[in-house]
Amino acid sequence: MKIGIIRCGEHSNNCAGFHCFPALQEKKGSFERYGEIELIGFDTCGGCGRGKADKILEKATKLKEKGAEVIHLGNCLVHPCPTVDLYEKAIQDDLEIEVVRGTHP
Repeated sequence: MKIGIIRCGEHSNNCAGFHCFPALQEKKGSFERYGEIELIGFDTCGGCGRGKADKILEKATKLKEKGAEVIHLGNCLVHPCPTVDLYEKAIQDDLEIEVVRGTHP
């Protein structure tokens, strides 16, 4: 499976994927559903969108263009983000690609 990961832009200053990458390599958390995994890209949401999905859609579009078959939203984006529902729906509707909430356990 070709995967793209989008993480929180605000948290990216403090985390370089310290939990996401081991979970991906060890197929733990939301990655345990896959056989072979290829990471296409690891990007931020683009910063707080304040109710708009344009920044994250730009990032997700690039991941899909590079071959991502599924987009994972990092735990740092899923739990604290007040617009994660909007982001998930926009990516699914506009790009017709599966979105999975979460990465590591």
